Amino acid sequence: MTMPRGFGMGRMMRGGQDEGAPRALKVSDRRMLRWFYQNLGAYWPRLLLGVTAMLGATAAGLAIPLVLKDIFDKVILARDTAPLPGLTLRFLGLTLAALGLGAVRTTAMHLLGQHFVLKVRMDCYRHLMTLGLDFFADQRSGDLMSRISNDVGAVEDLVVHASDDVISNVLHVAGSAVLLFVLDWRMALVALAPLPLFVGMLWGFTRYIRPVFNRIRKELGEINARLQERLGGIHVIKAFAREEAESASIEASSRAYYEANCKSIWMWSTFFPLLSLVTTTGLVVLVWYGARRAATGTALTAMSTGTIIAFLRYMQDFYRPVGALARVQNVINRSLAAVARIFELLDTQPTVRDAPGAAELPAIRGRVEIAGVAFGYATGEAVLRDISVTAEPGEVVALVGNSGAGKTTLVNLIARFHDPAAGAIYIDGIDIRQVTQRSLRRQIGTVLQETFLFNTTVRENILYARPDASEEALIAAARGAHAHAFIEKLPDGYETVIGERGVRLSGGERQRIAIARAFLADPRILILDEATSMVDTEAELVIQQALRELMQGRTTFIIAHRLSTIRQASQILVIEDGRIIERGSHDQLMRRDGRYRAMISRQFQQVPELS
Repeated sequence: MTMPRGFGMGRMMRGGQDEGAPRALKVSDRRMLRWFYQNLGAYWPRLLLGVTAMLGATAAGLAIPLVLKDIFDKVILARDTAPLPGLTLRFLGLTLAALGLGAVRTTAMHLLGQHFVLKVRMDCYRHLMTLGLDFFADQRSGDLMSRISNDVGAVEDLVVHASDDVISNVLHVAGSAVLLFVLDWRMALVALAPLPLFVGMLWGFTRYIRPVFNRIRKELGEINARLQERLGGIHVIKAFAREEAESASIEASSRAYYEANCKSIWMWSTFFPLLSLVTTTGLVVLVWYGARRAATGTALTAMSTGTIIAFLRYMQDFYRPVGALARVQNVINRSLAAVARIFELLDTQPTVRDAPGAAELPAIRGRVEIAGVAFGYATGEAVLRDISVTAEPGEVVALVGNSGAGKTTLVNLIARFHDPAAGAIYIDGIDIRQVTQRSLRRQIGTVLQETFLFNTTVRENILYARPDASEEALIAAARGAHAHAFIEKLPDGYETVIGERGVRLSGGERQRIAIARAFLADPRILILDEATSMVDTEAELVIQQALRELMQGRTTFIIAHRLSTIRQASQILVIEDGRIIERGSHDQLMRRDGRYRAMISRQFQQVPELS
C-alpha cells in the first residue's frame, strides 16, 4: 500500500540512524529452522496426529517386504498353501494401514501448513504495522506485498516437507538400513556403498542452488513492486503514451525472473538424474552380487529367493527416500530463501516505540507545547533546529514556508510518527513519549493534501475513524463536512463503492469524505496538511467552510501554500531551513517588512488590500 503524500520522510530517523529498511543480512539456516520449529510447537496436537500417522504408515510399509519374503519362502518355494491365508491377510492389512495412515498424515500436515502460513502472515503484517513512516518511505510496496504473500506462502513447504517428509524419509532410510543388515550384512554393505558419494553430491548441490533460489525470490519481489507501481500510475502512463516503454520494463523484470528459474531448472534437472544414476548403479551391482551368491554360494552363504526379493524391496525403500530427501532438500532451499526475506522484515525494528509501561493518554483539552525540538536525516542533515511553539486549546497555528522547509516534519512529530533527536513535545503537559501511540493518535485528526480512500463504500470510509459510530453520528459528520448532499446523489448513497483510492469521486468529493472522517473521529487536535491545494476554486470554497466548522473548538495546525486560507490563524510560523524565522498573527507579520509579507506580495501582488 502506498502511503499518502505528506507523510514520506525518506530516510529520516530518530537520532540520525537508518534503521528502517530491511537489511540484506545473512540469516543462518540454523536460526531459521530453530524459529520454524519453535513456532511449529504451538500446533503440537495437529503435529502429534500427523507424526503418529506417519510413524504408523512407515512401520506398516517396512513390514510389507517381510511378508513377501515369507510368501515366497514358506508358500511358493515350500509348495505349502497353509500359511497363505494368514500371510495374505497380513499383507492386505499392512497395505491398507499404510494407505489409510498415509492419507491421515498428508491431510493433517497440509492443514497444519495452512494454519502455520496464516500465523506467519499475520505476524508479518502486524509487525509491518508497528514500523514507522520512514520505513515505508524507503520501501517499494510491491516488494513488501511479495514478502507477505508469496514468501510467506512458501513457508508451507517447510511444514509439509521439512517436518513431515524429512522425518518420514529418514525413518524409512534408517528402518530399511537396519533390516538390510538383519537380512544379510554382506549384501547391506554392498547396498550402502554408493551412499558417501550420494551425500557428497547433495551437499555440493545445496551450496550452488541456494543463491539461485535467493535470486528467484528477489526477482519475484521486483516484478510485484513494478506491477503495483505501474498499475497505480496507469493514468500517467496513458497520458504520456508510455504503454510500450512500460511493457518493456515489466518484460525486463519478468525475463530476469524467467532466467533465474531456468537456471534452477537446469541445475536440478541435471543433478537429480545423476543421483539416480548413482543409486541405479548401486542397485545393479547389488543384483549381480546377490544373484551370484544365490547361484554359487554354499549353504552358509547362499540366500533364499524370498530374502533376495525382500532385500531388493528394502534396497528400493532405502534409496527411494534418500532420493526423496534430495528433492526435499531442493524444496527446503527454496523455502529458506523465502524465509530469509521474511526474517529481513521481522528483524527490522520500529524507530518509534511505546515506552515500557506507557500510559493511555486521558481525554485532553488540546494544549500543545513544542519545546526545543530538533530532527534530522539519517545522513546527519538537519531538518528542524530548536523549534519551540505553544498552542493553547482551540488555537489555530499556521505553518508557512517553502517546500522542504520542515513543515510536514513538524506536524508529523506532533502525531509521533517520528521522535525528535532533541527536545520534547507535550500535550496538556504530558510528554507524548510517555503515552501509547494508539491513545495519542486517537485524539489527533489529520486531513492530508492527497486524500487516501479505500476501495469500499462511502459509509465504511467515513466509519474508518470510528467503526462503532451510530448512523446519526455518521450522517452528522457527513453534514458537517458538506458531503451529505452529494453522497445522497450517488447511485447507492452511502453504500456506493468508490473505487481504488476513491477514483469514482472528484477531488473535492474525496476531500470532503476525508473531512467527514475527521469529524467523526472528533479529535481535540487537528492537522490540516495542504487540505485544499488540489481542488478547484469552487470546491475549495465548500471545503474551506467545512474545515472552518471542523476547526471549531479544536487546536489546529495548518500547512498551507495558499496564504489566503490562514489569515485568521492565532499565530503564523514562517519556517525556513528548519528554523522559525518569523511568528505572529497575520496583521502583525504584515506590519513587518519580512519574509511573510514578501510571500504575500508574490502571491497576490496587492499587499495593501490584504493587510
